[in-house]
Amino acid sequence: MKIGIFTFHCAANYGAVLQTYCLQEVLKNMGHEVYVIDYRPKYLIEPYKTFSYDSTSFDSFFSKCKGLIRACLVAPIRWKRNSVFARFVHDYINLYQLDLNDASNDFDAFVFGSDQIWNPKITNGFDNVYLGDFPAAKGKKIISYAASAGSVSYLFGENIDYFLTNIQHFDKVTVREKSLAEYISSKLSITPEIVFDPVLLAGCNILYKLVYKNKIKELSPKQPYLLLFQLNRSDDTASYAAAVAKSKGLKFIEIATACESIFNNKMKQTLSVSQLLLYFINADYIITSSFHGTVLSILFNKQFNTISVRNSTDERALSLLTYLNMSDRMLNIYSKVLSQTQIDYTIANDLYCRKKIESYTELNNILILS
Repeated sequence: MKIGIFTFHCAANYGAVLQTYCLQEVLKNMGHEVYVIDYRPKYLIEPYKTFSYDSTSFDSFFSKCKGLIRACLVAPIRWKRNSVFARFVHDYINLYQLDLNDASNDFDAFVFGSDQIWNPKITNGFDNVYLGDFPAAKGKKIISYAASAGSVSYLFGENIDYFLTNIQHFDKVTVREKSLAEYISSKLSITPEIVFDPVLLAGCNILYKLVYKNKIKELSPKQPYLLLFQLNRSDDTASYAAAVAKSKGLKFIEIATACESIFNNKMKQTLSVSQLLLYFINADYIITSSFHGTVLSILFNKQFNTISVRNSTDERALSLLTYLNMSDRMLNIYSKVLSQTQIDYTIANDLYCRKKIESYTELNNILILS
């Protein structure tokens, strides 16, 4: 079967490229001919531009100058980081240039997902492409795999009817979060299946191949360390994690993703995907506010806590943690309560394996059944 994937492959962040790669590899291992459609909407590209400066976002002349200076100083960091992701996509993602108006294309199916492709706050309203509403998709099997809206609280307004109308045309709808499945079921005569994120679906073996195929040099320190991995950096979270590391007698290492620090040379800001994975693999303890940081912590059976950031990340992470009977790992740093209980992965791994098999079977059956 010739399959095209529509997802957020061009967003320069670790979770986006990892879930893209993992879904591609799972489908290839099923025996399909798999491509990632190189759809690059402006709203995914703009936030990661090497030089990012908007004078209208500053009130005073002084703040405009300060913002401009900062944009110039962080540009080299952004350039290097963007180069890392561009290289990963070039080396590992099988891109395909598809004319979205070409109804005569020879694809058998299009898979939409994973990631927050149905989050209108990211896509500036609902994107018709991620809803399969374009000529090239007509007459093809179209399914969503582990699609996410971020939070169901974002699903409102006059465009919601457009969203609901279009997903009714999907041959199968599978989603990542229970809340989204329940929302869709309450609005339509559709019962979406809840499936694992592609990184969880792929599992450790595919991730280990990325690390060892690249023959990554041992970057992790020899002494035990606590790893902090945030999507949107918080100074409070960083201070808290550093204090936890000190209390545990661990070295503190922070990996930055979306917020550059000019003067903090201890922060890891331009790691390759393989290097990132190695830091997770070798960590003694992990604190993260990222959904995929939570995913990697679980996959590698790490002692960890997920920080509550009071936005849609909480909903996505808590959905996963609750399913694995690990909701106690969600932490509010302002409560200053750190779970002292060691994670026994016996139950969690059993639940994980069951759901992984269910998710794999669901995806496979959708594709082979006409």
